[in-house]
Amino acid sequence: MRSIRILTPIVGLGLLAAGLTVPSVQAAPPAVAPAASLLGFTPTLKYVSCPADENLPARTRCATLTVPLDWQRPKDGRTIKIALRVVRSAQGGGGLTFNPGGPGASAIDMAGALHSILPSDLRDRFDLVVWDPRGTGLSGPTVTECPAVEGAPLALIGPVDVEAYWSGVHAAYAEANDKCLAANPNSAPYLGTWQVVRDLEAMRIALGYQQWNYWGMSYGTRIGHAYARTFPSSLRALIMDGSVMAGETIFRFGTTFPSGVEVALQVYASIVGKAQAHKINAIFDYLDVKTLNAGGTRVTRWALAPELRELLTQQAQYPITRTVIDKLYKMVKAKTRDQKSRAAHAARDIRALMPRANDPSTTIRLINCADLLDRPTPEQLAAAAGTVIRDYGNASMVYMVNAAMCAGLPSNLSPASPRGTSPIKLANPPMFVLSTGDAATPWAWGRSMANSFTGSRTISYTSTQHVTYLSTPSSCVNDTVTRYLLTLERPSDDMACGFVPN
Repeated sequence: MRSIRILTPIVGLGLLAAGLTVPSVQAAPPAVAPAASLLGFTPTLKYVSCPADENLPARTRCATLTVPLDWQRPKDGRTIKIALRVVRSAQGGGGLTFNPGGPGASAIDMAGALHSILPSDLRDRFDLVVWDPRGTGLSGPTVTECPAVEGAPLALIGPVDVEAYWSGVHAAYAEANDKCLAANPNSAPYLGTWQVVRDLEAMRIALGYQQWNYWGMSYGTRIGHAYARTFPSSLRALIMDGSVMAGETIFRFGTTFPSGVEVALQVYASIVGKAQAHKINAIFDYLDVKTLNAGGTRVTRWALAPELRELLTQQAQYPITRTVIDKLYKMVKAKTRDQKSRAAHAARDIRALMPRANDPSTTIRLINCADLLDRPTPEQLAAAAGTVIRDYGNASMVYMVNAAMCAGLPSNLSPASPRGTSPIKLANPPMFVLSTGDAATPWAWGRSMANSFTGSRTISYTSTQHVTYLSTPSSCVNDTVTRYLLTLERPSDDMACGFVPN
């Protein structure tokens, strides 16, 4: 039996697509009151010249914030610099900040794009504070010399040896993680969310804001949850968009994902045409016994599953998704040699249409593994994979590779991210924006997180979109969230918003 070596983890990213930017105009530095102390450390904010290659909005100032390397030992003399950009508003009505997910995505890279799509009322009312979380982009500490994770062998077709696969994946991650940790003893242990929320509080103090307006996207909702538990009085408004789950663990992160992807596929089909669900099932049934050759591109179940899921995270890609499925289905159903030849020729652009689903970056692994302390064994993963295969088919097993990403790392990299479902009571309860078929952070994850906040409200949008506010044309979603940010007005109850095409 032929086999391939494959490792295709799926990690939710809360990234907005790049959009329009406006030229950078440097404004005079704002007056900032002397920073107060946090855990015995006084954060230091220093304004610097903005890099010439950054397309920043008008009234932007660039700065660095000096914070402890380790907030557990804030007075030991070790410090890092957090890079930030402050886009000043016309009215100066407080600070609006966000985290774009990953974990480990750079927010500074998208400063201009995000500012350009914010409603004008928000741009006028709030300063937009954009920052790269520690270990990401322009912020320290730096993590280097971490090897890529090699995949484990999987048969292209036929039965799956789950025990052998998970033993191989676990060993591959353990080897790579061990080398990464050994090469970065002064940076790798200090990247967790427990550290990040203290950076965020230090930033608020140094900038002189009484409270934050915080928008968490994807992993950024874990930051929002941890910040709300740790510094509840520092929040004026909290938006949780494409939320992770409450009580999250690495095992649950991986093993609950296949069911979420199945829901995403069904929601997608309910929107674009129910026949798409049948075609998807037929394609994967075929790939269990044969592979497809689409214009020189070999299509396997292991390659198609993560790339199809990646397409579903943005509803703007539905036309591409439908094209891919229709072309592959025609190949599967072709009977004669002529039909097969024409179907393969028509599918020759499949590779160009499909995204690439890659192994999560080192930063993603280190942050997740600092936050979530469980370390599933190969035996536990193999047992879970057997259930996933029985419920959702062979290809669905690749959706749970995240559950192995922390192999080889100690469970005490950092203090754990605050978790659990005990109620959090904020002066102004948060708004949750959830997609019913979210292909990266399933709806049920966000519902569980919303339930951990007293008085929270949810907007459930019918789509597979991951991160919805301002990423879709739904006025039902966008107007409600914007009004909440401006006035703190919330719906009287949870809301449902119907699909609106791009």
